[in-house]
Amino acid sequence: MKSFPDAKFLLLGVAVALTTLHLHLVWRSEHPELLEPSLLCWAAAWFVAGRREWGKLDSGLAATSLGIVAIAWILLRSASVTGYDSFLRFAPIVSGFGLALLASGFGQLKHYWRELAILGFIAIPTTSLMAALDISRLTADFASNLLWYGGYPVTQQGVNLIMPTGTVEVYPGCSGISLIFQLLTLTFIFVMLFPLSRLQSAVLPIIAISIGFFVNGIRVALMAILFAQAKRDAFEYWHLGTGSLIFSLIAVALLGGVCYYLLEQAEPSDVQEGAEL
Repeated sequence: MKSFPDAKFLLLGVAVALTTLHLHLVWRSEHPELLEPSLLCWAAAWFVAGRREWGKLDSGLAATSLGIVAIAWILLRSASVTGYDSFLRFAPIVSGFGLALLASGFGQLKHYWRELAILGFIAIPTTSLMAALDISRLTADFASNLLWYGGYPVTQQGVNLIMPTGTVEVYPGCSGISLIFQLLTLTFIFVMLFPLSRLQSAVLPIIAISIGFFVNGIRVALMAILFAQAKRDAFEYWHLGTGSLIFSLIAVALLGGVCYYLLEQAEPSDVQEGAEL
């Protein structure tokens, strides 16, 4: 790459093509649980790369060859993707690895650790993790306590909230685990973009989990009240309609407020460090 006069522009074009290709394949797979983190992580990786001071590209023959092989594999493998494929989770990190090798070779890979970590986050099998982590009972416990302290007659049996006029079962899909993972994704990206202290970086994921669990617990309690009052239209609105998105927005807004506060409390040296990636 170092002997080619327009190497930067060529590398930029390849990066744009790989990003577009991956997002197109994810969109075509019709799996929204993968589309959102893919959009966020690609945008964050581009943001980090855009703040970098790019000098002369310098990659050796071995690193350039391996980078070309990695990108060629992405292109060839993409041609056989027809729906959801585990390849879609690993394509971004392989693409980033190949681009980093073409840009700076083996010796400078450590300077791209933020971009690679962000793209590698997409490879985490969140769907399988959410299926394995069933917090329905905890959500039912929390919602039951909210109802009881709110003066509503409720009896809990496992994941069932029993009201005088009906029973609501807290399914895994309503447990809040999806919202929690969404907030954890945003938290990870925030930490990558704006380096905080070790304590803040450790506490922020706990805050994100707490916000997701608390907000969703309020939503479940609200649905139990609406179901008990036979307000089925309102129940469906907050269950599957726009109302469920409103609670997600509330959770994201609360997390955003916490992130803004932490950023305001960050030392000037930390902010400067983030600007000199």
